[in-house]
Amino acid sequence: MDRSVLRTTSAHVLVDADLLGDGGTISIDDDIEHHLRRVLRLRDGEIVGVTDGEGRWCLAASLRDGNNLRLEATSAIVTEVTSARSVRIAAAIPKGDRLDWMVQKVTELGVDRLSLLHADRSVVRWKPDRVEHQLARAQRIADEALRQSRRVVRLAIDAPLPAVDVLDDFVIAEPGGRSLTGGDSAVAVGPEGGWSDAELAVARDRIDLGPTILRTETAAVAVSTLCVAFER
Repeated sequence: MDRSVLRTTSAHVLVDADLLGDGGTISIDDDIEHHLRRVLRLRDGEIVGVTDGEGRWCLAASLRDGNNLRLEATSAIVTEVTSARSVRIAAAIPKGDRLDWMVQKVTELGVDRLSLLHADRSVVRWKPDRVEHQLARAQRIADEALRQSRRVVRLAIDAPLPAVDVLDDFVIAEPGGRSLTGGDSAVAVGPEGGWSDAELAVARDRIDLGPTILRTETAAVAVSTLCVAFER
């Protein structure tokens, strides 16, 4: 069964891996049940996509039982074959709610991993005692985008690291660089103030995204689009 069938489903939900069994009733928590029943108002028999976020998914029928709703599997579980070419984006943390937008869009586009950076010229830096909370929030936004876009593999999000510690594994977006190619699957975009000399020195290579100045989140979406297009 091809994953394109998920486009026709009435909803798409994410469940824990151990709850996606081999058929029959699929356990869902109260929040999912409430969303399907009260927010989306699914009718009896409407088809829902169910995934564990690790590449396994199936179709299920929504069945109303009085004031409750349950999901019954209507297909065998499909296990996606993951691509050998993983698309990774590293990005400085943008201001305000721009991070939410960036996380949402790179998830929709199909990026596999987003690594957040504390660059030398970063304006936004997460305080150590807030990292766990803010990372969990970013993951919730990514999971919401997973459901909307019918993904079956969760976006992995890495807590912020100093850019100089990881840029040797990435090509960086920087004016004057070469054009992005199909071999580029790990790309980093810097803060609005640009990369420091120390960061430029350790980067694996440089790519140019054009003559205009892009915001961090715009650059992240641009390189995500290009990298995923090459993958396909």
